[in-house]
Amino acid sequence: MSAPEPTAPPLPCTAVVMVVDDQEANVRVVGGLLARAGFDVVPCFSGQDALERIAAALPDLVLLDMRMPAMDGFQVLERLQADEATRSLPVIFLTADHERESLVRAFASGAVDYVTKPFVAGELLARVRTHCELKQATDRLHLLARDRQDSLELIAHDLRNHFTNVLFAGELLVAGGLADTKQERLAALIRSSADAGLLFLQAVLDQAAGEAQGSALEPLPAAQVFQDAVDVMAAQAAAKGMRFELDLDRNLLVRGQRDAVGHVLQNLISNAIKYAPGGSVVTLSAQAHERSGRLSVLDLGPGVSDQEQALLFQRFVTLSSQPTGGETATGLGLALAKQKSRALGGDLWYEHRPGGGACFTLELPQVP
Repeated sequence: MSAPEPTAPPLPCTAVVMVVDDQEANVRVVGGLLARAGFDVVPCFSGQDALERIAAALPDLVLLDMRMPAMDGFQVLERLQADEATRSLPVIFLTADHERESLVRAFASGAVDYVTKPFVAGELLARVRTHCELKQATDRLHLLARDRQDSLELIAHDLRNHFTNVLFAGELLVAGGLADTKQERLAALIRSSADAGLLFLQAVLDQAAGEAQGSALEPLPAAQVFQDAVDVMAAQAAAKGMRFELDLDRNLLVRGQRDAVGHVLQNLISNAIKYAPGGSVVTLSAQAHERSGRLSVLDLGPGVSDQEQALLFQRFVTLSSQPTGGETATGLGLALAKQKSRALGGDLWYEHRPGGGACFTLELPQVP
Protein backbone atom coordinates (compact mmCIF):
# COMPACT_ATOMS: atom_id res chain seq x y z
CA MET A 1 0.00 0.00 0.00
CA SER A 2 1.14 3.56 -0.59
CA ALA A 3 0.94 6.52 1.71
CA PRO A 4 -2.10 8.72 1.17
CA GLU A 5 -1.69 11.73 -1.09
CA PRO A 6 -3.68 15.00 -1.12
CA THR A 7 -7.24 14.17 -1.99
CA ALA A 8 -9.55 15.58 -4.65
CA PRO A 9 -12.69 17.48 -3.65
CA PRO A 10 -15.72 15.35 -2.72
CA LEU A 11 -18.28 14.30 -5.31
CA PRO A 12 -21.28 16.66 -5.52
CA CYS A 13 -23.47 13.68 -4.62
CA THR A 14 -21.78 11.30 -2.16
CA ALA A 15 -20.99 7.97 -3.78
CA VAL A 16 -21.00 4.72 -1.80
CA VAL A 17 -17.88 2.60 -2.37
CA MET A 18 -17.55 -0.92 -0.97
CA VAL A 19 -13.97 -1.95 -0.17
CA VAL A 20 -13.53 -5.74 -0.09
CA ASP A 21 -10.25 -7.22 1.19
CA ASP A 22 -9.44 -10.04 3.64
CA GLN A 23 -6.63 -7.93 5.13
CA GLU A 24 -8.00 -5.47 7.68
CA ALA A 25 -4.98 -3.16 7.31
CA ASN A 26 -5.61 -2.85 3.57
CA VAL A 27 -9.28 -2.02 4.12
CA ARG A 28 -8.32 0.58 6.70
CA VAL A 29 -5.81 2.35 4.41
CA VAL A 30 -7.98 2.31 1.28
CA GLY A 31 -11.13 3.15 3.21
CA GLY A 32 -9.46 6.08 4.96
CA LEU A 33 -8.18 7.46 1.66
CA LEU A 34 -11.63 7.27 0.08
CA ALA A 35 -13.40 8.69 3.12
CA ARG A 36 -11.13 11.73 3.17
CA ALA A 37 -11.99 12.28 -0.50
CA GLY A 38 -15.69 12.47 0.34
CA PHE A 39 -16.82 8.91 -0.43
CA ASP A 40 -19.11 6.90 1.82
CA VAL A 41 -17.10 3.72 2.51
CA VAL A 42 -18.54 0.26 3.24
CA PRO A 43 -15.77 -2.08 4.52
CA CYS A 44 -16.00 -5.85 3.92
CA PHE A 45 -13.49 -8.55 4.87
CA SER A 46 -14.64 -11.48 2.73
CA GLY A 47 -16.39 -12.19 -0.54
CA GLN A 48 -19.41 -13.68 1.18
CA ASP A 49 -19.74 -10.66 3.46
CA ALA A 50 -19.65 -8.40 0.39
CA LEU A 51 -22.39 -10.35 -1.40
CA GLU A 52 -24.67 -10.27 1.64
CA ARG A 53 -24.24 -6.53 2.12
CA ILE A 54 -24.73 -5.83 -1.60
CA ALA A 55 -27.99 -7.81 -1.47
CA ALA A 56 -29.16 -5.55 1.37
CA ALA A 57 -28.12 -2.23 -0.22
CA LEU A 58 -26.42 -1.57 -3.57
CA PRO A 59 -23.27 0.58 -3.46
CA ASP A 60 -22.22 2.76 -6.38
CA LEU A 61 -18.96 0.86 -6.88
CA VAL A 62 -17.06 -2.15 -5.50
CA LEU A 63 -13.30 -2.02 -4.99
CA LEU A 64 -12.49 -5.73 -4.88
CA ASP A 65 -9.35 -7.62 -3.92
CA MET A 66 -8.60 -10.27 -6.52
CA ARG A 67 -6.95 -12.83 -4.19
CA MET A 68 -8.91 -13.82 -1.07
CA PRO A 69 -9.39 -17.16 0.73
CA ALA A 70 -12.69 -19.10 0.59
CA MET A 71 -14.15 -16.88 -2.15
CA ASP A 72 -11.80 -14.88 -4.35
CA GLY A 73 -12.61 -11.76 -6.33
CA PHE A 74 -13.41 -13.65 -9.51
CA GLN A 75 -16.03 -15.76 -7.72
CA VAL A 76 -17.59 -12.64 -6.20
CA LEU A 77 -17.71 -10.95 -9.61
CA GLU A 78 -19.20 -14.09 -11.19
CA ARG A 79 -22.04 -14.02 -8.67
CA LEU A 80 -22.65 -10.32 -9.30
CA GLN A 81 -22.70 -10.81 -13.07
CA ALA A 82 -25.17 -13.70 -12.76
CA ASP A 83 -27.77 -11.49 -11.03
CA GLU A 84 -29.73 -8.97 -13.13
CA ALA A 85 -29.96 -6.64 -10.12
CA THR A 86 -26.15 -6.39 -9.75
CA ARG A 87 -24.90 -6.99 -13.30
CA SER A 88 -24.35 -3.30 -13.99
CA LEU A 89 -22.62 -2.64 -10.64
CA PRO A 90 -19.10 -1.35 -11.49
CA VAL A 91 -16.26 -3.41 -9.99
CA ILE A 92 -12.62 -2.35 -9.88
CA PHE A 93 -10.07 -5.01 -9.01
CA LEU A 94 -7.37 -3.97 -6.55
CA THR A 95 -4.61 -6.56 -6.84
CA ALA A 96 -0.91 -7.29 -6.43
CA ASP A 97 -1.13 -9.66 -9.41
CA HIS A 98 0.66 -8.17 -12.41
CA GLU A 99 0.21 -11.21 -14.64
CA ARG A 100 -1.29 -10.26 -17.99
CA GLU A 101 -3.55 -13.32 -17.99
CA SER A 102 -5.12 -12.28 -14.70
CA LEU A 103 -5.77 -8.76 -15.95
CA VAL A 104 -7.31 -10.02 -19.18
CA ARG A 105 -9.46 -12.42 -17.17
CA ALA A 106 -10.56 -9.55 -14.94
CA PHE A 107 -11.99 -7.58 -17.88
CA ALA A 108 -13.48 -10.70 -19.45
CA SER A 109 -15.25 -11.42 -16.14
CA GLY A 110 -16.93 -8.01 -16.12
CA ALA A 111 -14.59 -5.72 -14.15
CA VAL A 112 -14.60 -2.11 -15.36
CA ASP A 113 -11.03 -1.38 -14.28
CA TYR A 114 -8.13 -2.54 -12.11
CA VAL A 115 -5.47 -0.93 -9.90
CA THR A 116 -2.29 -2.77 -8.97
CA LYS A 117 -0.60 -2.76 -5.57
CA PRO A 118 1.30 -0.86 -4.42
CA PHE A 119 -0.99 1.80 -5.82
CA VAL A 120 -0.61 5.53 -6.28
CA ALA A 121 -3.27 7.24 -4.21
CA GLY A 122 -4.08 9.87 -6.83
CA GLU A 123 -4.54 7.23 -9.52
CA LEU A 124 -6.81 5.13 -7.32
CA LEU A 125 -8.98 8.13 -6.46
CA ALA A 126 -9.18 9.22 -10.10
CA ARG A 127 -10.32 5.78 -11.26
CA VAL A 128 -12.85 5.39 -8.46
CA ARG A 129 -14.22 8.87 -9.00
CA THR A 130 -14.55 8.40 -12.77
CA HIS A 131 -16.48 5.14 -12.49
CA CYS A 132 -18.70 6.47 -9.69
CA GLU A 133 -19.61 9.49 -11.79
CA LEU A 134 -20.33 7.25 -14.78
CA LYS A 135 -22.54 5.04 -12.58
CA GLN A 136 -24.48 8.00 -11.19
CA ALA A 137 -24.90 9.51 -14.67
CA THR A 138 -26.21 6.16 -15.94
CA ASP A 139 -28.63 5.95 -13.03
CA ARG A 140 -29.95 9.42 -13.85
CA LEU A 141 -30.45 8.43 -17.49
CA HIS A 142 -32.33 5.29 -16.44
CA LEU A 143 -34.55 7.36 -14.16
CA LEU A 144 -35.22 9.83 -16.97
CA ALA A 145 -36.04 6.98 -19.37
CA ARG A 146 -38.41 5.46 -16.82
CA ASP A 147 -40.13 8.82 -16.30
CA ARG A 148 -40.47 9.21 -20.07
CA GLN A 149 -41.93 5.74 -20.38
CA ASP A 150 -44.42 6.45 -17.59
CA SER A 151 -45.45 9.66 -19.35
CA LEU A 152 -45.88 7.88 -22.68
CA GLU A 153 -48.01 5.18 -21.04
CA LEU A 154 -50.16 7.88 -19.43
CA ILE A 155 -50.60 9.68 -22.78
CA ALA A 156 -51.41 6.42 -24.57
CA HIS A 157 -53.91 5.45 -21.85
CA ASP A 158 -55.78 8.75 -22.02
CA LEU A 159 -55.85 8.95 -25.81
CA ARG A 160 -56.89 5.28 -26.07
CA ASN A 161 -59.92 6.04 -23.87
CA HIS A 162 -60.98 8.93 -26.08
CA PHE A 163 -60.49 6.95 -29.31
CA THR A 164 -62.38 3.97 -27.86
CA ASN A 165 -65.40 6.18 -27.15
CA VAL A 166 -65.29 7.62 -30.67
CA LEU A 167 -64.98 4.18 -32.30
CA PHE A 168 -67.74 2.68 -30.16
CA ALA A 169 -70.18 5.46 -30.93
CA GLY A 170 -69.21 5.44 -34.61
CA GLU A 171 -69.82 1.70 -34.95
CA LEU A 172 -73.29 2.06 -33.43
CA LEU A 173 -74.12 4.86 -35.84
CA VAL A 174 -72.89 2.85 -38.83
CA ALA A 175 -74.99 -0.13 -37.72
CA GLY A 176 -78.09 2.08 -38.08
CA GLY A 177 -81.62 1.40 -36.85
CA LEU A 178 -81.35 3.90 -33.99
CA ALA A 179 -83.88 6.46 -32.90
CA ASP A 180 -83.05 10.09 -33.59
CA THR A 181 -82.46 10.85 -29.91
CA LYS A 182 -80.04 7.93 -29.64
CA GLN A 183 -78.17 9.14 -32.73
CA GLU A 184 -77.93 12.63 -31.26
CA ARG A 185 -76.48 11.27 -28.01
CA LEU A 186 -73.91 9.22 -29.90
CA ALA A 187 -72.96 12.19 -32.06
CA ALA A 188 -72.55 14.27 -28.90
CA LEU A 189 -70.34 11.52 -27.39
CA ILE A 190 -68.14 11.52 -30.50
CA ARG A 191 -67.80 15.31 -30.35
CA SER A 192 -67.05 15.45 -26.61
CA SER A 193 -64.54 12.57 -26.79
CA ALA A 194 -62.77 14.17 -29.75
CA ASP A 195 -62.69 17.54 -27.97
CA ALA A 196 -61.29 15.97 -24.80
CA GLY A 197 -58.64 14.07 -26.77
CA LEU A 198 -57.55 17.19 -28.63
CA LEU A 199 -57.48 19.17 -25.40
CA PHE A 200 -55.30 16.57 -23.74
CA LEU A 201 -53.00 16.38 -26.76
CA GLN A 202 -52.63 20.17 -26.73
CA ALA A 203 -51.66 20.04 -23.05
CA VAL A 204 -48.99 17.44 -23.84
CA LEU A 205 -47.68 19.54 -26.74
CA ASP A 206 -47.62 22.65 -24.54
CA GLN A 207 -45.59 20.76 -21.97
CA ALA A 208 -43.16 19.50 -24.64
CA ALA A 209 -42.80 23.03 -25.99
CA GLY A 210 -42.04 24.25 -22.48
CA GLU A 211 -39.35 21.60 -22.09
CA ALA A 212 -37.84 22.54 -25.46
CA GLN A 213 -37.61 26.14 -24.25
CA GLY A 214 -35.87 25.04 -21.05
CA SER A 215 -38.95 24.62 -18.85
CA ALA A 216 -38.34 20.93 -18.14
CA LEU A 217 -39.85 18.83 -15.41
CA GLU A 218 -37.95 19.57 -12.22
CA PRO A 219 -38.19 19.12 -8.46
CA LEU A 220 -40.49 21.85 -7.12
CA PRO A 221 -40.91 22.89 -3.47
CA ALA A 222 -44.67 22.53 -3.13
CA ALA A 223 -44.93 25.22 -0.46
CA GLN A 224 -43.09 27.79 -2.59
CA VAL A 225 -45.12 27.05 -5.73
CA PHE A 226 -48.33 27.43 -3.70
CA GLN A 227 -47.07 30.68 -2.14
CA ASP A 228 -46.25 32.08 -5.59
CA ALA A 229 -49.80 31.30 -6.75
CA VAL A 230 -51.24 32.95 -3.62
CA ASP A 231 -49.19 36.10 -4.28
CA VAL A 232 -50.63 36.32 -7.81
CA MET A 233 -54.21 35.94 -6.53
CA ALA A 234 -53.86 38.10 -3.38
CA ALA A 235 -55.46 41.24 -4.89
CA GLN A 236 -58.46 39.27 -6.19
CA ALA A 237 -59.01 37.76 -2.73
CA ALA A 238 -58.60 41.09 -0.96
CA ALA A 239 -61.26 42.65 -3.20
CA LYS A 240 -63.80 40.23 -1.70
CA GLY A 241 -62.43 40.46 1.84
CA MET A 242 -61.17 36.86 1.73
CA ARG A 243 -58.02 35.46 3.30
CA PHE A 244 -55.87 32.36 2.89
CA GLU A 245 -55.06 29.74 5.49
CA LEU A 246 -51.90 27.73 4.66
CA ASP A 247 -51.22 24.15 5.72
CA LEU A 248 -48.06 23.40 3.76
CA ASP A 249 -45.40 20.73 4.23
CA ARG A 250 -42.24 22.78 3.79
CA ASN A 251 -40.18 19.68 2.99
CA LEU A 252 -42.44 18.37 0.22
CA LEU A 253 -40.90 18.24 -3.27
CA VAL A 254 -42.98 17.34 -6.33
CA ARG A 255 -41.94 16.82 -9.94
CA GLY A 256 -43.53 19.16 -12.46
CA GLN A 257 -43.13 22.09 -14.80
CA ARG A 258 -43.06 25.26 -12.75
CA ASP A 259 -45.22 27.44 -15.01
CA ALA A 260 -47.73 24.68 -15.71
CA VAL A 261 -48.17 23.78 -12.03
CA GLY A 262 -48.46 27.47 -11.17
CA HIS A 263 -51.20 27.96 -13.79
CA VAL A 264 -53.20 25.00 -12.46
CA LEU A 265 -52.97 26.26 -8.87
CA GLN A 266 -53.88 29.80 -9.89
CA ASN A 267 -56.96 28.45 -11.68
CA LEU A 268 -58.07 26.50 -8.60
CA ILE A 269 -57.50 29.46 -6.28
CA SER A 270 -59.29 31.80 -8.68
CA ASN A 271 -62.33 29.50 -8.72
CA ALA A 272 -62.33 29.29 -4.92
CA ILE A 273 -62.36 33.09 -4.71
CA LYS A 274 -64.98 33.31 -7.45
CA TYR A 275 -67.54 30.90 -5.96
CA ALA A 276 -66.97 31.21 -2.20
CA PRO A 277 -68.76 33.93 -0.21
CA GLY A 278 -66.99 37.21 0.45
CA GLY A 279 -65.09 37.37 3.73
CA SER A 280 -64.58 33.60 3.88
CA VAL A 281 -61.35 31.62 4.22
CA VAL A 282 -59.67 29.59 1.46
CA THR A 283 -57.47 26.79 2.80
CA LEU A 284 -54.41 25.65 0.87
CA SER A 285 -52.87 22.30 1.76
CA ALA A 286 -49.71 20.57 0.47
CA GLN A 287 -49.01 17.16 1.97
CA ALA A 288 -47.15 13.97 1.05
CA HIS A 289 -49.24 10.91 0.26
CA GLU A 290 -47.39 7.66 -0.41
CA ARG A 291 -45.25 8.37 -3.51
CA SER A 292 -47.07 11.55 -4.51
CA GLY A 293 -47.69 15.05 -3.28
CA ARG A 294 -51.23 16.38 -2.96
CA LEU A 295 -51.86 20.11 -3.36
CA SER A 296 -55.43 20.97 -2.34
CA VAL A 297 -57.56 24.12 -2.47
CA LEU A 298 -60.55 24.09 -0.11
CA ASP A 299 -63.26 26.75 -0.01
CA LEU A 300 -66.54 27.41 1.81
CA GLY A 301 -68.64 27.85 -1.32
CA PRO A 302 -71.62 25.74 -2.46
CA GLY A 303 -69.43 22.92 -3.82
CA VAL A 304 -70.52 20.77 -6.76
CA SER A 305 -73.60 18.59 -6.59
CA ASP A 306 -73.33 14.86 -7.12
CA GLN A 307 -75.37 15.21 -10.31
CA GLU A 308 -73.02 17.81 -11.81
CA GLN A 309 -69.68 16.24 -10.86
CA ALA A 310 -69.67 14.18 -14.08
CA LEU A 311 -69.71 17.47 -16.03
CA LEU A 312 -67.09 19.19 -13.92
CA PHE A 313 -64.03 18.90 -16.18
CA GLN A 314 -65.80 19.02 -19.53
CA ARG A 315 -64.97 21.75 -22.01
CA PHE A 316 -67.35 24.76 -22.31
CA VAL A 317 -69.65 23.38 -19.59
CA THR A 318 -70.88 25.83 -16.96
CA LEU A 319 -72.51 24.51 -13.80
CA SER A 320 -75.45 25.80 -11.80
CA SER A 321 -73.26 27.48 -9.15
CA GLN A 322 -72.91 31.21 -9.79
CA PRO A 323 -69.92 33.42 -8.97
CA THR A 324 -70.60 35.41 -5.80
CA GLY A 325 -69.09 38.66 -7.09
CA GLY A 326 -70.52 38.84 -10.59
CA GLU A 327 -67.43 37.29 -12.18
CA THR A 328 -67.67 35.49 -15.53
CA ALA A 329 -67.00 31.82 -16.24
CA THR A 330 -65.91 30.37 -19.60
CA GLY A 331 -66.21 26.66 -18.81
CA LEU A 332 -62.65 26.11 -20.02
CA GLY A 333 -60.45 26.64 -16.95
CA LEU A 334 -61.01 23.35 -15.15
CA ALA A 335 -60.93 21.32 -18.36
CA LEU A 336 -57.54 22.77 -19.28
CA ALA A 337 -56.26 22.35 -15.71
CA LYS A 338 -57.31 18.69 -15.68
CA GLN A 339 -55.60 17.91 -18.96
CA LYS A 340 -52.46 19.81 -18.03
CA SER A 341 -52.29 17.90 -14.73
CA ARG A 342 -52.50 14.60 -16.59
CA ALA A 343 -49.88 15.71 -19.10
CA LEU A 344 -47.53 16.40 -16.16
CA GLY A 345 -47.91 12.81 -14.98
CA GLY A 346 -50.38 13.69 -12.23
CA ASP A 347 -54.11 14.19 -11.86
CA LEU A 348 -56.75 16.66 -10.69
CA TRP A 349 -60.02 15.78 -8.99
CA TYR A 350 -62.89 17.15 -6.94
CA GLU A 351 -64.37 15.99 -3.65
CA HIS A 352 -66.71 17.52 -1.10
CA ARG A 353 -64.95 19.53 1.59
CA PRO A 354 -65.61 18.12 5.07
CA GLY A 355 -68.14 20.42 6.68
CA GLY A 356 -69.32 21.84 3.35
CA GLY A 357 -67.69 23.48 0.38
CA ALA A 358 -65.38 22.33 -2.40
CA CYS A 359 -61.99 20.64 -2.37
CA PHE A 360 -59.90 20.42 -5.56
CA THR A 361 -56.69 18.37 -5.37
CA LEU A 362 -53.75 18.42 -7.74
CA GLU A 363 -51.64 15.28 -7.35
CA LEU A 364 -48.08 15.18 -8.70
CA PRO A 365 -45.22 12.65 -8.41
CA GLN A 366 -43.23 13.16 -5.23
CA VAL A 367 -39.45 13.62 -5.38
CA PRO A 368 -37.82 11.39 -2.73
